[in-house]
Amino acid sequence: MKVQEIIYKVLVLFMLVVLTVGVIKLNDNNESKRNFYEYKNSKINLLQVKSIIPRVSYYATLAEDKTEDINRKFSTKFHKEEIQNIEEFLTLAKNSEFYNIEIVAYMMLDDINVELYKSDKFFKYAGQYSVNDYLLETLDNYGIDEFQYKNLSALKGKVYTDRDKFVNDVVMYAKLKRGSWTDENIPKLGLGKNGVKFMNGVSQEIKENHLTEEDIKNIVHGLEKALSVYEEIE
Repeated sequence: MKVQEIIYKVLVLFMLVVLTVGVIKLNDNNESKRNFYEYKNSKINLLQVKSIIPRVSYYATLAEDKTEDINRKFSTKFHKEEIQNIEEFLTLAKNSEFYNIEIVAYMMLDDINVELYKSDKFFKYAGQYSVNDYLLETLDNYGIDEFQYKNLSALKGKVYTDRDKFVNDVVMYAKLKRGSWTDENIPKLGLGKNGVKFMNGVSQEIKENHLTEEDIKNIVHGLEKALSVYEEIE
């Protein structure tokens, strides 16, 4: 065999060995990356984690909710179908009379809570007043007579955004005595049962931040990205 052929075969063999070693190291590095999850400047060894559970929790109060669900915090398993559910209620919220929305997606690595995504807080105060069943029932319990009740019922269906105008009309139609009680309580009752519970359960110092179509797209994108992080290490 010629010397050139021997040298050529040795070189080919050497290159194959180098390539094999490189592939093994690359696989080891990839395996190492998959075995560890970096969170808040620390690494979590996934090989020591017994369970990985994706979760999403959120405040999602809308004016149309059942009274018992007003200001309630929800928590459930995080998956594609839940993202669709969230997108649907966000679309409803955009046109709701009032709302309080904040969404957090996370995963539980055993007892460790790893946050994957947190939305901005979107908030709209209740600010529409009307003569509703809750107001009529409350005033009836306070002792207004049949004439006052009937007169006030004539305003049902009319929506006010001017607080003082609403109080003035209720006082006038129901022949009530204007005073501190009416000024404080009539506007509250005019918000309806859900509106009253909502406003009683939130801080009056919260700054309004109204939800837009662009916000909805960003939230859905953030949730989808968070889910993909979980699916990569599942």
